[in-house]
Amino acid sequence: MRVVRRPDGSLLTGRILPGRGAWLCRDSAACVESAQKRRAFERALRGPVDAGAVDRLKQELGLVTGDPDRSGPESPVA
Repeated sequence: MRVVRRPDGSLLTGRILPGRGAWLCRDSAACVESAQKRRAFERALRGPVDAGAVDRLKQELGLVTGDPDRSGPESPVA
């Protein structure tokens, strides 16, 4: 999936959105978390990313569940 940073620091996903984008694996919570830990969003998108933007992105993609031991699209939402 392609992630784009808006001027306010929030993140949007979309293949044809305008602006500088970064490609990220879609169905992997570990991939998103790794990018967050390495500050890859800020580097790739060349600007600051809002503190809660990555968490909102994970929720939007269904990568966050109520059980911390399970995450991913196959996990049931509590």
